Amino acid sequence: MSGSAEQERLQAEIEELRGELGETVEALAHKADIPARAKERGHELKEQAVERGSELKEQAVERGAELRDQVLERGSELLAQAKERGGELRDRVLERGGELREQAVERGSELKEQAVERSSDLRGQAVDAAGRARQAATRTTAQRWPVLAGAGVALLALLVVVRRVRAR
Repeated sequence: MSGSAEQERLQAEIEELRGELGETVEALAHKADIPARAKERGHELKEQAVERGSELKEQAVERGAELRDQVLERGSELLAQAKERGGELRDRVLERGGELREQAVERGSELKEQAVERSSDLRGQAVDAAGRARQAATRTTAQRWPVLAGAGVALLALLVVVRRVRAR
């Protein structure tokens, strides 16, 4: 090997070592520069946080849409159930109303029959009372005097008894 080839090879090795040494020094300088590293790490964390925030926002929007769809679906189900239940209740109310109307008509008929019977009884009693009153009014005066005299005697006897009881 000639000296110049050896020199060139050594020169190349030196250049390569200088490059590696420069990179090593640069890496050591970077490691030694803590504020710069902290700033760089802060930027990395900030980017990660922004990225994560965007992901969470997208997830929240998606979940919100899912929940909205679920709420709308459940609301539709409940509305359908309420309409069905309302129809059932309406039918039951109409049925019960018809039953009550029939009962009321039946009871009204019974009360009407009772009123008719009672009115005919009362009419008969009124006719009897009118007849008795007519008889009493048509009695002759001679028939009345003995009754009035008997009542007067009874009244006098009562007065005598009362006075004697008070005198004692």
